[in-house]
Amino acid sequence: MDADVQASAPTVENVVEEKRRHSRHRYIERLYIGKQDGMWFTAMTYEISAGGLSAATTTDLEIGEKVNLSPVVNKRIEAIVRRKKGAMYGFEFLDLTARLEEQILKLCEKLPLFQSLIDV
Repeated sequence: MDADVQASAPTVENVVEEKRRHSRHRYIERLYIGKQDGMWFTAMTYEISAGGLSAATTTDLEIGEKVNLSPVVNKRIEAIVRRKKGAMYGFEFLDLTARLEEQILKLCEKLPLFQSLIDV
């Protein structure tokens, strides 16, 4: 294999060291996103942490938009859109109770860690 091709192939060394408050965990589940106008849309989650989750949806959302996410540990949780890349969105949970955060942390304990690879 050509040396240039080898250098660009993802390897263990390419795993991103993330500086986050909460560890992210692989979480693939159907999710519903409720917009402020009362309309609900489907999405698919791909990772979760005690602070938020990421999901893909064909619904157009804006950064800073407040939404409801359901079900997250069998509850409806208010969140804000923090990231957008194509159909992928990052949501930050808002006003979590200590009990709800504890339930999310217990869920995360059962899930594998989510790891991102960077493009070299």
